[in-house]
Amino acid sequence: MKLCDFCGFYIGPEDINCRNCSTPIPGRQVLEEPKVEFETIKKPTPEKIIYSKPKGKTYYFIRRAVVLLIIVGIIAAPQTQNLVKGSMNYWDEINKPYYNIPESIEITMVRNFTIYLEDSGYSDYNLVLGKPGERPLWPQQDTSNWQTVTSVNSNPQYQENDEGRMLWANRIEGGERDYIEVEYTLTVNTIRPDLEPEDSGNVEDIPSGYEMYLQDEWLIEPSLPEINELADQMINGTDGNVIKILQNIYNYINYNYTYEKSSIPKSCTESMASLYGDCDDFSILFASISRAAGIPAWLELGRIPAFIDNRGGCDLRDWGGHAWVNALVPLKDGNMTVVNIDLANSYFMWMPPYRLSDWVDDGNGDNLQSYYYLFSSKGTAKATYIENTYVSDCKITGNLKLEEL
Repeated sequence: MKLCDFCGFYIGPEDINCRNCSTPIPGRQVLEEPKVEFETIKKPTPEKIIYSKPKGKTYYFIRRAVVLLIIVGIIAAPQTQNLVKGSMNYWDEINKPYYNIPESIEITMVRNFTIYLEDSGYSDYNLVLGKPGERPLWPQQDTSNWQTVTSVNSNPQYQENDEGRMLWANRIEGGERDYIEVEYTLTVNTIRPDLEPEDSGNVEDIPSGYEMYLQDEWLIEPSLPEINELADQMINGTDGNVIKILQNIYNYINYNYTYEKSSIPKSCTESMASLYGDCDDFSILFASISRAAGIPAWLELGRIPAFIDNRGGCDLRDWGGHAWVNALVPLKDGNMTVVNIDLANSYFMWMPPYRLSDWVDDGNGDNLQSYYYLFSSKGTAKATYIENTYVSDCKITGNLKLEEL
């Protein structure tokens, strides 16, 4: 135990001074707190801003004039002119309206027929359909195929008649119903030949061998006086140029006739009297005038969709029968070609791929007429049918940007 040397009071182990007399205890020093020095922060001296004296109007005029001259010089430079011209051409190009047409489509079409009796009894019926085939087919002269058929299947199996069409024949009685399904798979290409009137030969350049397409046929009547009068008007001013004559016939029908759908094709005199018609009527009238002008022309028949949407794929709906015209064109180089003319859709010498061809007029009027009567029945009751046609598969290949159709 430690005692204070001065007063003899008890000293604790932590004591620095005696608790009784406050005498410092030797060997126990007081720790001094460190001194903290604070740095004096000087206030920044404000920056002295010197304002220049405003310049006069002459100074600014000169400077702007110099800048303007530089800009004019840049614009007037040949390199700049070429750049501006190129930019304007690009702008015109990207803002020019155009049509997107596939180069080809591959489709699988299904046609379903339900055949039944309208009354009690029985009936022997015939269902006859054109059979899609390879195109071109004589007398078409194109060297490349625009329709290629992969398969034609049916249930029940069809028979082929004398005209090369598909035939189903059977008897139904009472409440019986027959069901027939036909499936086509084919590829169709756009037809757009690079032809101008300057490439065309004249009527006298048309070779022999096409006389059947210059004569009268079922409803095609080039011998009618009023048709011959029209043909003379179409030839006038063309110097016999075949494409120019065809263009005149096309314009005459396109500008003077109104489309109106009908069930049975009309004669030329009926169409001319009414100034109305559909694809069959216009094609018959065109072929009649063309034959009267000395240009072989014939009908081609098949099916086209009424609804087309290729923006997000290949949506083709509401297929129905359709007719268009083929015409023979001699060329100046000595060759020949066949052009397609669809008057109802305003296609002159070209065709998009949205179609199916199942019959080409062979010059036999009976065969042409029978195409339009695909169903017949005979018995104690009348048989009829319901058709449902749709595309089960469709693929688009390629894309053509056309400024005009």
